[in-house]
Amino acid sequence: MIGVDVGGTKIHIARIELDKVVAELRIPTAANRSRDEIVNDLSSGISQLLTPEVTGIGIGVPGLVDMDSGTIRNVLNIPAWRDMPIREKLENVLGVPVFVGNDANCFALGEKYFGKACHYSNIVALALGTGVGAGVIINNRLYVGNGSLAGEFGGIKYQASEYENYCSGKFFLHNYHIDAKVLAERAASKDKMALDAFTEFGRHVGHLIETILYSVGPDAIIIGGSLSNAFPYFKKGMQDTLSAFPHMQALESTHIDISGNPDIPVLGAGALVLSAKNSLAIIE
Repeated sequence: MIGVDVGGTKIHIARIELDKVVAELRIPTAANRSRDEIVNDLSSGISQLLTPEVTGIGIGVPGLVDMDSGTIRNVLNIPAWRDMPIREKLENVLGVPVFVGNDANCFALGEKYFGKACHYSNIVALALGTGVGAGVIINNRLYVGNGSLAGEFGGIKYQASEYENYCSGKFFLHNYHIDAKVLAERAASKDKMALDAFTEFGRHVGHLIETILYSVGPDAIIIGGSLSNAFPYFKKGMQDTLSAFPHMQALESTHIDISGNPDIPVLGAGALVLSAKNSLAIIE
């Protein structure tokens, strides 16, 4: 299969055999161009990796997707791709089945097929970065819910606003006026203000995890996104919050871990092909 991870600045394309990336390339998104110009570059890139053995192409995008029709409703940083029938356009050119999903759902599939959640049936893959996203797998199947709202924990009301403003990079910008990456560098140098900021951030993440436990009751929660790299700095704050969780037996039976494979986004996009073919049973 081929996986495609679409970002605002670059597109990562990979051919996947079993559980490995065996060939890959990256192309610039050049997101301000017309929709057809971007699609032409995308199809050209995929064509370079396409072989007769490829049975499907999975595309993950950071935005709203109608998975049934293969239409991108809205994607961050690519204004021309509003209501873009990407499946139809690519299948017409490439002659291979195409499947499209939100990047958070691809993250969940990637962890289920190829990552740290492969032995669990009920999973929440929590992406903490510029925003808060999550993919949900129930009974070994991706669950997107009515209107694809399943996993939109960032929009749940929390304190003065919603979780997204407390559990993403927005927290550091709003409260400390510093980019999270810069603050993580300062934390690595044992800067007290930075360490305190991440501890506070971790407490909020702990409350988000409590909400996930109450709403989904998953076997595993896998944390990814750019802020997962700072986990050593916010782990204690998260644990401080969770230490007061009233259902400790449920918490202790939930596997909480950090995503460990940098290829999970593109592997997860490829896993859309497996998911569409109802093939999760192959790893059980």
